[in-house]
Amino acid sequence: MSKNERMKASDVFRGTTPFFGTKAGFDTVFPEIEEIEVTVQETGYGVIGDGIRVYRKNQFGEYIDCSNRRCYNGGFRIGSIIRDMVRDKTIEFNTSLDCKGYEGSPKGRKKYDSCDNTFTVHVKINYKESLNENKTP
Repeated sequence: MSKNERMKASDVFRGTTPFFGTKAGFDTVFPEIEEIEVTVQETGYGVIGDGIRVYRKNQFGEYIDCSNRRCYNGGFRIGSIIRDMVRDKTIEFNTSLDCKGYEGSPKGRKKYDSCDNTFTVHVKINYKESLNENKTP
């Protein structure tokens, strides 16, 4: 990471040690998921084009990062959304979220304001065959 880049939520998460449990890969954490598609449309500063990003299994971690170059710890926690969906056997989920980061000085010592970027999120999960009879429409 260059000196002008700011750490995003996923960077901070990678640098921490969980209090409970351990970090693991997607298939280990969610063995019941056959396929997943996470579509994120971000609006705000630093967004390129229409701001739509599509992620599939193993293409993302616990967090989806914010595009705002001036934002520290920016993004949102997709892992908690997926855990809730799996717990409830939900197939599709839509939500809108604000960035959890903040804009600050180049070295991050001063916080100026909350990041104004927003995310519209659509998650679609296909569960493995053994769980299909448990899914709700």
